[in-house]
Amino acid sequence: MTPALLRRIADVLFVIVAGAVDLIFWGGDRDLVGGATLPVWVVPLLAVGLCATLLVRGRFPLRVWLVVWVGTGVNLILPGYFPFAYLLVAVYSVANRVPGTTARLVLAASALPLGLFSYRFAQAEPPEGQLRGFVAAAAAWALFLSIAWGLGRLAHAREQHARAERDRLAAEAEKALAAQRLRLAHELHDSVTGAVAGMILHAGAARGLATGADPRVRQALEVIEQAGVEAMTELHSMLGLLRSTDAGGTAPARLADLEQLLESARRSGLNVRLDVTGAARSLDPDADLAAYRIVQESLTNVTKHAGRDATVTLDIAWSERTLDLTVRSSGGRDAPAGAALSSGNGLRGLQERLGALGGELTSGPDDDGWCVHATLPAYASIEVS
Repeated sequence: MTPALLRRIADVLFVIVAGAVDLIFWGGDRDLVGGATLPVWVVPLLAVGLCATLLVRGRFPLRVWLVVWVGTGVNLILPGYFPFAYLLVAVYSVANRVPGTTARLVLAASALPLGLFSYRFAQAEPPEGQLRGFVAAAAAWALFLSIAWGLGRLAHAREQHARAERDRLAAEAEKALAAQRLRLAHELHDSVTGAVAGMILHAGAARGLATGADPRVRQALEVIEQAGVEAMTELHSMLGLLRSTDAGGTAPARLADLEQLLESARRSGLNVRLDVTGAARSLDPDADLAAYRIVQESLTNVTKHAGRDATVTLDIAWSERTLDLTVRSSGGRDAPAGAALSSGNGLRGLQERLGALGGELTSGPDDDGWCVHATLPAYASIEVS
């Protein structure tokens, strides 16, 4: 069995034991406050319902606690039954998973049914011993409640520490990867770009000298020169991807860094408009980087193929589970030489990356221009306060 399955089985057994404890302390008393008697199946059915509710406390700790808290109100009409073990389990889950003021309010509210049960316990004592019985019962329940709360906060602190450690290790790994990318970029710049630049210069010079040569020779030299220009453009684009970092110089680019990229595109002569709809959601770091790269590659392609004064519309649409990116371009003039020779490897590579992330990317003609559309998975908002 997998560790996740073992944890799930242990969780189910733990909740069943808590319910068994409540039923043992119940003892079978079915007499209501008004003198009536409940059918024998009512309390066990209530216990099963609360048990089933507690099984989803990991996802909905506040809602589960509220259901259990309301369930303890049965003690108002059935003094013999009080699901205190269920309440302590629910309090533990809230302390573990809900930070801040809300969790402290839950702790305070949980003391109310425990105080009620202490009062019920004291009523069974002789009149002269009721106060002492109430204080003793309240102190015992306060101790149990404090233990459940303390264990929950301890588990929360450990989880936070483990998450911080994972983030630290991920940051170190990303830093090492960024350094490796920079080294690769330097090596490519120092070796390959110099060779390609020399090829372009020599092809251009040869074409200029071949004035009386066969036209096919001049055409071949022109193709070589254009191919070199295209290769240099692609190479600079790749170097930009390798060197792309935030202000700190190590973290990968994110969708939140988009404004700087768009401003750079505007300075290069593109008319860029940004439209955002929906509430922003959390993105997986890989998906966040991929979204940035899609916009970056699309703008690079518009610059290469459409040239200056091209109009680019970037639509970012957030939904509950997805992020849709649409980049539309039209118009433009003065496209760089060799633009028609684009290999499209950039978009193909991004298409493969999105496929691995559970998204998809499509591109093609759209009206009088070009359209790139991508869909990426987004996390749902967390309701915990």
